[in-house]
Amino acid sequence: MVSFTIDGQTLEVEAGSTVLQAAQRLGIDIPTFCYLKRLPPLASCRMCLVEIEGLRRLQPSCATVVTDGMIVRTNTPLIEETRSSMLDMLLANHPLDCPICDKGGECELQDMVMAYGPSRSEFRDPKRVFHSEDIRLSPVIIMNVNRCIQCQRCVRMCEEVVGAVALGTVEKGMDTAVTGFEGSLASCDQCGNCIEVCPVGALMSFPYRYKARPWDLVETDTVCPHCGTGCQLTVGTRKGEFMRVRSKWDEGVNRETLCVRGRFGLDFVTSRDRIKRPMIRRDGVLAPVSWDEAGDYLRRRLSAVESKAAGGLASPRLPNEVLYQFQKLMRTVFHTNNIDCSSRWSTPFDTLGPLVAGFYSRAPLDDVIANDCVLVVGGNVTEENPVTEYLLRDGARRRHTGLLMLSARPSRLDADARVVVRVSPGGEAANIAAVVAGLVAAAGQAMPGDPFANIEATIGRLAVNAGGDGPGRLATALKEGRSVTVLVSVELLRSPEARATLQQLNNLLQVLRLLGKGPAMQFLFDRANQMGAWDMGVLPAALPGLKAVADDAARITFARNWGAEIPSEPGADLDAMLELCASGRMGALYIAGTDPLIAYPDREFVRRALGGADLLIVQDTFLTDTAGLAEVVLPAAGYGEESGTFTNNEGRTQKVRKFREPAFEARDNLAIFDFVAALRNQVLQPSTRGEIFDEIVRLVPAYRGLTQDELGPDGAFTNVAPALPAGKFFAAPPAPAAADGLTLITGDCLFHNGYLSERSEILNTVANDPYVAMSTQDAARLCLSDGDQVVVRSARGELTAQLKINRQFPKGLVFVPENYRTLRLNSLMRRGEYPCPVEVEKAHPTLEVSRTRRIWRGV
Repeated sequence: MVSFTIDGQTLEVEAGSTVLQAAQRLGIDIPTFCYLKRLPPLASCRMCLVEIEGLRRLQPSCATVVTDGMIVRTNTPLIEETRSSMLDMLLANHPLDCPICDKGGECELQDMVMAYGPSRSEFRDPKRVFHSEDIRLSPVIIMNVNRCIQCQRCVRMCEEVVGAVALGTVEKGMDTAVTGFEGSLASCDQCGNCIEVCPVGALMSFPYRYKARPWDLVETDTVCPHCGTGCQLTVGTRKGEFMRVRSKWDEGVNRETLCVRGRFGLDFVTSRDRIKRPMIRRDGVLAPVSWDEAGDYLRRRLSAVESKAAGGLASPRLPNEVLYQFQKLMRTVFHTNNIDCSSRWSTPFDTLGPLVAGFYSRAPLDDVIANDCVLVVGGNVTEENPVTEYLLRDGARRRHTGLLMLSARPSRLDADARVVVRVSPGGEAANIAAVVAGLVAAAGQAMPGDPFANIEATIGRLAVNAGGDGPGRLATALKEGRSVTVLVSVELLRSPEARATLQQLNNLLQVLRLLGKGPAMQFLFDRANQMGAWDMGVLPAALPGLKAVADDAARITFARNWGAEIPSEPGADLDAMLELCASGRMGALYIAGTDPLIAYPDREFVRRALGGADLLIVQDTFLTDTAGLAEVVLPAAGYGEESGTFTNNEGRTQKVRKFREPAFEARDNLAIFDFVAALRNQVLQPSTRGEIFDEIVRLVPAYRGLTQDELGPDGAFTNVAPALPAGKFFAAPPAPAAADGLTLITGDCLFHNGYLSERSEILNTVANDPYVAMSTQDAARLCLSDGDQVVVRSARGELTAQLKINRQFPKGLVFVPENYRTLRLNSLMRRGEYPCPVEVEKAHPTLEVSRTRRIWRGV
């Protein structure tokens, strides 16, 4: 600690603190333009100058480190004159168009001039003009370069935080101008963080342009509905109409930054594809009816199918309170554990449960990635969890965290990684086993008596040689690190090898714990409340709190509180429920907020299965493909139309707030559950959000101690489970056989998340058309060029999309985003098979097949 004096106040601060940071701690206001808390100081705007006793010149407080005994003054006549002069120089060329500038009312330059500026300007020369008209840099970003004050915030945010490097400067001095490459942002993420940090109206949101003034907006703090990072959002509405999204620099995991989906993708709430009224199927067609008519019809149908099995599927985008009440409805009213929360894969809870209970770190991501090494397993964090990627890049660049990547798909983080290992899809388990074997072998040699001998015998010595030298390099990096974090993409659950991968992750974490590395583990979910869905027990084999259904004590506790008996046998997951439907053994299948027909592998099977259910009930906001097959459709409130809580990847519980009224005749999800329960002559208690939250806090150990009042701007963290004794180790799986051709994988793209965001008109203006990504080598082998229309064909179906050649892609891999409904990608997939063997060829405008056409078949 060092002691210094600022404006007559003596203060002790940590060594390395700047004068500006110390002043902010005391509440002393020092104006800044170029300073951003999450970036290294630039000291170019000269607004934060202070006097330091013993130095002849004023010093920038943002870049001046406090020394012991330093005496600082922040408000002297010289400083006031200097600030006034700096603002006068900025105003000399700044256009005085505040009445038509979108930044008016929240402009930092306006505020600074009012507080520190001159009463009259000394400049009389004509103002500098770069362009007479605003420049449309992209569909969502428009620029008035004449207003730019050259603070460089946007350029540095884009390069150092986002990693896109889409903005830069040209010329120098007073002629410096910020621009995109050749006047556009074609290579940009379109995240709009440059708009957020711009202190003036130089960079503006085109969708929000001229729509409202800040003082016209009603702002609501809430949480992003897209991926599981759980970014804080401030939604602005005017007369109940959605206007814009912004974020706050000092709140939430994101600290002001957002991705393109979070900033520009919330207009899906105004989609025209809303379900307006309840519907029942008459003569093969869905017909709108009143809620009373729907209730009468549904009562009769539920009675008719009561003797058969029932099942429920709920979306992990729904709030905790809704998910908790849904599983409670299924278990107490429909008397079934046939419940699931994923429409894309089946979750191996027998392996997942102990992994989450034993190793999941419910802690701030910023703390978790402060460890010496961070291993990211699977997926593409750049496109699935963009704001998490920003934090990881910051850790690698500023805190020198050793970033280690093990995945099939390349990501932008590879450039900042210490070790990058490309694996074939499904080969993650064998490679992790090889890393474990390498750690065990090295530890056994270094420690007398070889305490890892039994482990080595269990996992198998042959695992050391799997995957070439990549796992060895990962093992070396992990061994050298003092502390380790493992971030796991939920995309791994797509593979039939998911159970083996989770087992090997369990092995890895146990070995790291034995080595004293204090391992932390978190999932990288691509759905906003996937963690909450698991915690709430929307699983066939788990009750709320991830307690096993077969656990008599846990089951009795819930049964006593719910006043109803709970089935003791684990239920069917989505795949097994679809089998029940297909074989005619499913009575009522209740689907809330999700669309398995578009998402689950083998579309034809899913269609046939859903058609085989005696009664298909769909409760949703939008008219999905699955809703089109339903017998009864119930219109539900969507995001922003009901309140509740989400639990993000960190285990942070945050409030999701209502900012608009439900459209048309839609009802709150909880009200619909009460409606359905009443048709079975039962009552769900409690039924209000606050009471349900209190019950969750009382019955789910991870949520114990939370209160509604505690869920402030940063939310509150759920509790970590008590450390479990060392579990068993699992044998290493065999290395997967090398694919003999092209294999297809899928996942999210940067601009879309699932199928919800495709209803955003703004995102659709910036998103790529449906595309197929593959390597340069494969494209050359097939005589394909970037931008070609290509056909991707599997044994079950085919699709046509534009080719996007990626130089970082590994040979033999084909990627098609799952986010485009028109592609019906799941028509190509087969249940239990991932990745999917495919062939790719150039699409021809005629039906004539060229004899010279080359096809590389992946069979």
